[in-house]
Amino acid sequence: MGSGIPSSRSARQGLITSILQTHTIGSQNELRNHLSQAGVEVTQATLSRDLDELGAVKIRIDGTMAYRIADQSVDSGDRLTRWIREILLSADTALNQIVLKTPPGAAQLLASGIDRTNLDGLLGCIAGDDTVLLVMNSVERAQIVTQKLLNLGDKSEESI
Repeated sequence: MGSGIPSSRSARQGLITSILQTHTIGSQNELRNHLSQAGVEVTQATLSRDLDELGAVKIRIDGTMAYRIADQSVDSGDRLTRWIREILLSADTALNQIVLKTPPGAAQLLASGIDRTNLDGLLGCIAGDDTVLLVMNSVERAQIVTQKLLNLGDKSEESI
């Protein structure tokens, strides 16, 4: 695999998930082409097995059949909004990083919700017991996302 992607099964499946979140993919061949462009070569059998393990299903999107991961539900942003309102205690920015504080034991839930929303500019998300660290692709994006998260907590915005 190329371009900084490890050759593990989980890394490949993470890339597949990312591709399905950001593109309308109607066939395994089309998905293989996207993987190949990312430097990942995979057989049809392996790709089929990966899609099955990920719980990928074909659904109609704008009149076209396309793959989606079952967990990529339309309401993931709504769930995140609810969780932020219920468990986000604070959000602070340090350069391109955002530190979110939650009650003890709640950080994993919030981080999982953030991971599922395909947040623009998010490079990585790490959760401890009561702290979530978001690494953004720029200082400006970190500031924008921090403000949006705080606004969601204040119930003044509908979604991230």
